[in-house]
Amino acid sequence: MGFLDSLLNGNDSASGVTAENEGNPLKLMVSFLPVRLTAMKENKISMLVKLTNLTDQEQMVSLDILLPKNGMVGFEPTCITKHGEKKLGKIAAGETKEISIPIYGTNQTKPATYPFKVVAYLHYLDYEKVLNQVSKMGELRVV
Repeated sequence: MGFLDSLLNGNDSASGVTAENEGNPLKLMVSFLPVRLTAMKENKISMLVKLTNLTDQEQMVSLDILLPKNGMVGFEPTCITKHGEKKLGKIAAGETKEISIPIYGTNQTKPATYPFKVVAYLHYLDYEKVLNQVSKMGELRVV
């Protein structure tokens, strides 16, 4: 999704990935800094994930991020790792927490649009028990 598309559609983030708030315990927003990754070059981009607790209670939250297996993008410089997990801890009622996750490209990364999925889990007592989840899919542009 391009810059003009995000303006015309009225999305909040540069990548156009936001969660609808109806019935969701979390508001999930994803953006990139810079907006796109450069192809055929060893570099990285920061995926900014912003979570807002919409409930009236403190929530324990973790994230899963999935990148495509067939693309040369990943969570470390060799681009082998395609699955990332982050334990964010407890988020107070109404609080917003933002984290930055680096995504790397190599000299073999081809220009394309790579899909990704971000899943935020709400946990009970420890990270073994899941109460609820909010997921969003989006696209990472490589030019």
